[in-house]
Amino acid sequence: MFTQSKSLLRDEALFKKLSALRLLVRRRFHGQTGLWTTPRAGMSLEFAEYREYHPGDDFRYVDWNLYGRLDRLFVKVFQREEDVPIYVLIDTSRSMAVGGKLAYAAELAGAIAYVGLKEMNRVGVFPFASDVARGVPPKPGLAHVHHIFGLLGALEPAGQTSLNESLERFSKLPLQRGLALLLSDMLDPQGYEHGLLRLLLKRFEVALIQILAEEDVHPTLRHEARLRDSEAPQEFSVSAEAVARYRENFQSYERALEAFCREHRIRYVQLTTARPLERALFEDLRGVIFQ
Repeated sequence: MFTQSKSLLRDEALFKKLSALRLLVRRRFHGQTGLWTTPRAGMSLEFAEYREYHPGDDFRYVDWNLYGRLDRLFVKVFQREEDVPIYVLIDTSRSMAVGGKLAYAAELAGAIAYVGLKEMNRVGVFPFASDVARGVPPKPGLAHVHHIFGLLGALEPAGQTSLNESLERFSKLPLQRGLALLLSDMLDPQGYEHGLLRLLLKRFEVALIQILAEEDVHPTLRHEARLRDSEAPQEFSVSAEAVARYRENFQSYERALEAFCREHRIRYVQLTTARPLERALFEDLRGVIFQ
């Protein structure tokens, strides 16, 4: 068990800085004339536009100033803004143990959850490896952050990755569509395309934070060695030439992932665990996760 994520609860200076951040969420709006009389929790109203009066419209929402200038009746149209739940999906497979990726992801997840709860969004956290774990269901209110941090502090890397299967199963849960925020190294030989497309098909807004270790990006090997797969009971010999080929293949894989996200309008950012957490939060995630 690791406890890095719990340090966020004790870092008052970081909490004060996090209070300045806002999540970047494309909220859903529903147009209506006049005021919404029985708003749900997490719902607000914004003036959207004027439209010409039609018989049956409520006279309370006629703009009489416009009538005086134009001699025509117009009514105010408001937008009903619904809250958008935030679902943080965090990869806990064995490959996330390399270079402290899971600990780093848990720190990020905790910070993002705090910002979302501060804004009165409902936030839930769902660990996954070969399947989606029960996790913490989405709820509003800062008191919920303690449940989330309790889960994050107890996470341990285990199991094989199955991005496609895990994301498909998550998409079938009885949840309101919202922002699905994925934290993963994305190192699954079976791919990721099907799972991400399933989320989009279910009309989730999707954001991806890819978290890599330095050894993922820049592996070094001076002599031939035998290595063990972190997620499969296999050993194999690796030479310096094989490492060079790995670098080329890895770069191609990363370009393909970035292009896939761009094509499907998935917000994407890549981080390494060498990046200081505070700089990642306040620099790299600006415009992608935070406003």
